[in-house]
Amino acid sequence: MTFTQQVKKELSILPINVKTSKSELSAIFRLNGIYHLGTAVGNTLEVQTQNPASARRTYQLLSQTYEADIQTNIERGGSAKIFGLHRYGVITMKQADQILADIQLDPFSSDRRVPEVFLNSQAKQQAFLRSAFLSTGSVNAPNSKNYHLEISAADEDLIEQIFSIMNNRNFNLGAKIADRRNKLIVYLKTGERISDFLSIIQATSSMLHFEDARIMSDMRNSANRLANADNANVTRMAEAAERQYEAMDFLRQQNRLDNLPEKLKIVADLRLKNPEASLSDLAGMIEGQELTKSGINHRMRKLMQIVKELNHKKV
Repeated sequence: MTFTQQVKKELSILPINVKTSKSELSAIFRLNGIYHLGTAVGNTLEVQTQNPASARRTYQLLSQTYEADIQTNIERGGSAKIFGLHRYGVITMKQADQILADIQLDPFSSDRRVPEVFLNSQAKQQAFLRSAFLSTGSVNAPNSKNYHLEISAADEDLIEQIFSIMNNRNFNLGAKIADRRNKLIVYLKTGERISDFLSIIQATSSMLHFEDARIMSDMRNSANRLANADNANVTRMAEAAERQYEAMDFLRQQNRLDNLPEKLKIVADLRLKNPEASLSDLAGMIEGQELTKSGINHRMRKLMQIVKELNHKKV
């Protein structure tokens, strides 16, 4: 089961609230509804989905809100069966026109926006977003490399409405809109915002699972960054120590060590005897002096400058 399927399964078993059920149905029928005119039993209204949890929720909403005469069907075969994506249909047989009138949806109008009466409270807005996600939403698994949650729609006005609700002062999710393959999507790209959205639509268990996985992933990434930084520091220290050893060896070959000031000669001798030691280690090797890593580094820079000047004169 994908994480999207897990979230939708959790949403499908939430108790139906009659005060917000029409807000849910308003989203479902505008995103996935199909109006069949003049069938053998009259006009019918169908919701098609590839997710069984979405079909289950639609069936429960219709039966509890309208006590509707409902049929269900599952289309199998063809490419859908190959990929395990059966299409589920929930069909109202006798009350299609009544339901459409009640949720103020004209099947022959290009205006798909949800009326304010179904969005005039925070609870109704949450219900609307919940069904919008159930209808056309998806979310990446929390352990994936990129966080991504989206809701898609073919209608620009409806996607703008979803976008507006997600970003209003109640939720402030920072959602964005993009155009993808003749459809518009509203999307979130940060783990924190996705977690907030899951909480808003009452997918609490999925949100907690998402947070646990996200925290573990962030901890692993932080540990990897620290390990990489440590490795880089070790590499830089080894390369610097190698350059210093070669420089001190040059001074020895040029018989310049005995001409150095005593403080510099001590450091040069230590580096030649301890080619892989860190500057802190060298500082601890000097007897009778309290010398820090910074002090050793200062003397080493002077030695490296002497080598540079000798090489310049040699050229």
